Amino acid sequence: MNVRTGTAFALLSFIWGSTYLFIKIGLAYWPPFLLASLRNLLACVAVVLLVMALGKPSPKSWRQWWPPLLFALFNGSAFALIFWGQQYIPSGEAAVLVGTMPLFSLFLAVVWNKERISWFQFLAVIMGILGVVFATEVYKGGWSPQNAIQLLAETAMIGAACFYAISYAINKRYFAGDIYWNTAIHLGASGVYLLCLSIFLDRPVQLASVDMTGWWALLYLAIPGSALAYWLMFYLIKHLDSVTVSYVTLINPIVAVILGVLVLSEPLTGAIILGTALVTAGAWLVSLPKER
Repeated sequence: MNVRTGTAFALLSFIWGSTYLFIKIGLAYWPPFLLASLRNLLACVAVVLLVMALGKPSPKSWRQWWPPLLFALFNGSAFALIFWGQQYIPSGEAAVLVGTMPLFSLFLAVVWNKERISWFQFLAVIMGILGVVFATEVYKGGWSPQNAIQLLAETAMIGAACFYAISYAINKRYFAGDIYWNTAIHLGASGVYLLCLSIFLDRPVQLASVDMTGWWALLYLAIPGSALAYWLMFYLIKHLDSVTVSYVTLINPIVAVILGVLVLSEPLTGAIILGTALVTAGAWLVSLPKER
């Protein structure tokens, strides 16, 4: 890893980790599904302008269209769960729970590809489960309506991790065509899907009531948080091996927890530190080569 790829890696890790902070900020001004929809639609416009500037030919056959459209369904569902759930739980906790995605990818590899699970991958699953237990502090027990909605939000984050794993498995297995156009298609399609959810599920919002903080949060999520982040990811995929690139997902929860504490004054308990460490370590074990 040279200076350029190292800088791109660090920048991508920070950007994707910081999106949880800006989602939390944006939710103070926008309803969840509308915020998610506008993020993807604005990012789609930015990516389309980029591919047009690069002179990339648009997809011609259905074979090139349906994988990113299917990807958009699952990826958009993950976005819906994350944006909805972050209304009720801290941004750092949300990132830790979504960070279990590699564990679901392992499960899909076992079920879908009939791969055998190794002892250290089994250990990774145990560590991931323990990490979720500590991050959510479910062991404290007790029931109240507030606890119930928090538990539902935490479950939504786990569901989002599962949807992310499915979407990336689809992308890996059925990828065809130009990666930039694939990104534009899935951003646009998921943006429309989330807009439909917003029409039926969101509270009404007056754009005049959204102040500059809300608009800046949206723009950050759309441009650096999506368009630039995908460009950086493609750059890293081109210049580094896939295992190294996957380590970005290990850093996201750490960045999100730190920013949540520093910017939003979210509590930093021993449980969330231990949960973050366990989930990150579990995800790292999953990413190791199988010959072990």
